[in-house]
Amino acid sequence: MNATVAVEPDCAAPPPHPSQPHQRLPAQSCDTHLHVFGPPSRYPLDARRNYTPHLCTLADYRRVMRALGIERAVLVQPSVYGTDNSALLDALREGGGDFRGIVVPPIDVSDAALAAMHAIGVRGIRLNLVNPAVLGVDDAVRLCSRIAAFGWHLQVQLVLDAAGAEALQMLRRRIDVPLVIDHMGRLPPGADMRPLLAALDSGTSWVKLSAPYRNSTQPSPHSDLASRIAMLVAARPDRLLWGSDWPHTEQPTTTPEAGALADLLHAWIPDAATRQRVLVDNPAQRYGY
Repeated sequence: MNATVAVEPDCAAPPPHPSQPHQRLPAQSCDTHLHVFGPPSRYPLDARRNYTPHLCTLADYRRVMRALGIERAVLVQPSVYGTDNSALLDALREGGGDFRGIVVPPIDVSDAALAAMHAIGVRGIRLNLVNPAVLGVDDAVRLCSRIAAFGWHLQVQLVLDAAGAEALQMLRRRIDVPLVIDHMGRLPPGADMRPLLAALDSGTSWVKLSAPYRNSTQPSPHSDLASRIAMLVAARPDRLLWGSDWPHTEQPTTTPEAGALADLLHAWIPDAATRQRVLVDNPAQRYGY
């Protein structure tokens, strides 16, 4: 069911003028995690949502691209649209070949619809176990058997506490497509890194170095994440991706500066060759650029 009233945003908006980083990202860098939100009159919000976003269009995001030096990007279906992917698909049509997409289709989506999505840049489906569920685990697993023919993957957002670690292990057993894990697994402070490292070590899973403010208990530069990031980079730099998480939904008062997020990545990965791998080579492989 879609909402027809009460669309006043209830979280902070991204800065209208993205800040510049101290060092721009390398040529052909890819931001693998962002959302777009169109006018509610055209793209109704799902009644089951747990937040109401600001209007944040592809044109708005292009300012972030120019500020940081991003040339490619992956649009991810946000939970507030449920299984209506219209806003994302329209943005892909507008963006062209530099953009890819991750959708949340209904379980009864047709093969023809999947093929049409693939033609405009969709490369995976999303299972969200954090926000209100609009696609169940069993349905996502069933869809994985169909998207394999397109070379797509399953992207999952979950919290890797004890229950989340069990859910991740179960997913890895049940699917035969690659798995991309959002936001470093949203590991709680002091949580066991082994499930995330085991997924990386499998060679069929990828981890997004994104949304540090959703993991850290400290303000930027989120020093409590340093050892965690170092372990991931040391383990499988060939299976890491980076995402801005723009426009940083569900933040109640302020959202991160674009330049600060890019600077944080440089601090996490001081080696230029490894940054090239994370920002350019890995996403080119995973998203088919």
